[in-house]
Amino acid sequence: MMKKIFCVLFVLLQAVVALADDFEEGVNAAKKEDYKKASSLLKEAGKQGNSMAQVFLGLMYKNGKGLKQNLKEAVNLFRLAAKQGDADGQYNLGSMYDNGLGVKQDYKEAVKWYQLAADQGLTDAQLRMGLMYQLGEGVKQDYEISGKFYRHAAEQGDSDAQLMLGLAYWSGRGVQKDQIHAYMWVNMAATNGSHEAIKQRDEYGNKMNAKQIEQAQAVTKKCKANNYKGCD
Repeated sequence: MMKKIFCVLFVLLQAVVALADDFEEGVNAAKKEDYKKASSLLKEAGKQGNSMAQVFLGLMYKNGKGLKQNLKEAVNLFRLAAKQGDADGQYNLGSMYDNGLGVKQDYKEAVKWYQLAADQGLTDAQLRMGLMYQLGEGVKQDYEISGKFYRHAAEQGDSDAQLMLGLAYWSGRGVQKDQIHAYMWVNMAATNGSHEAIKQRDEYGNKMNAKQIEQAQAVTKKCKANNYKGCD
């Protein structure tokens, strides 16, 4: 009996390894712009339930990269991955509903899938949820909840979320108005590569005195040293 179970497990393991190999080979082929080979391998892995292959193939169809653009097929592939609990699949499916690509625009449906991906810690989804609550798209407008989503992504080092959180602190929307922490988060975003944040930091700096800027730079340094945790 144990020998039979071992044989079944061995066969299953081989199948999993084969799927992973198809996916990795497909991605490598795509990087080399051998799209015919890439699509063939990714389609095979996708048919066998590899959610990463489904997402990658969905992006190829969405962007018309290596395959003729087919937004409906992209939606179908993202949905397959999303229903398996794949965070990238959930986010991309939400994005299709958000922008009305391949499906009728539906903010509530977008929020549904963004939320699932955000719950898994995907920063892109957390950022989008922050924007949905800020704009009141698919949900009742709520600046406080918006700020919480921005913070979740900001604490993972997402520069766009850090910028948005900084803007919230400057305006006092959803958080207590605080110029020091506004500058801190915008400064953090700037140091993490956001060009928009660099402009915003300069604008805030022109409205603050030297002592405030010095204080803001000090808390920026401390926040970064603590890996963006407990910065407020």
